[in-house]
Amino acid sequence: MQYKREEPFRFTFAQPIVGTFFIKKYDGKDIESKPGPLAVIDLSPRGMKLITPLDLPVFQKPIELTVNFSLLDKNLTITGLTVWKEKANHEFLYGIEAFTDEKQQQLLLNTLKQYAKEYQKR
Repeated sequence: MQYKREEPFRFTFAQPIVGTFFIKKYDGKDIESKPGPLAVIDLSPRGMKLITPLDLPVFQKPIELTVNFSLLDKNLTITGLTVWKEKANHEFLYGIEAFTDEKQQQLLLNTLKQYAKEYQKR
């Protein structure tokens, strides 16, 4: 299992953020999957941890996901590679390494900082 705890900012949500995902590529080949449910547990400019009831074969072939969710009324879309998987009761945790450029990373960082600030007020 690979965790990226050396990142400067990783926000863990008190209540996971609900969203959807679809498989963009499997073994390097473009595919169109149906959307699947997920919840984002934590998020950083370079990746995320999510949970879903779907069991993806991440150790057989590389799987690239596109994840969609809303944070502070902003619709966010992140594409990334599954890098680890762990069974959690009847669901599965996945670590996603995001394919984000510097501009996207800055947008995510600013959004997360704003969310953290708003969350502290509650």
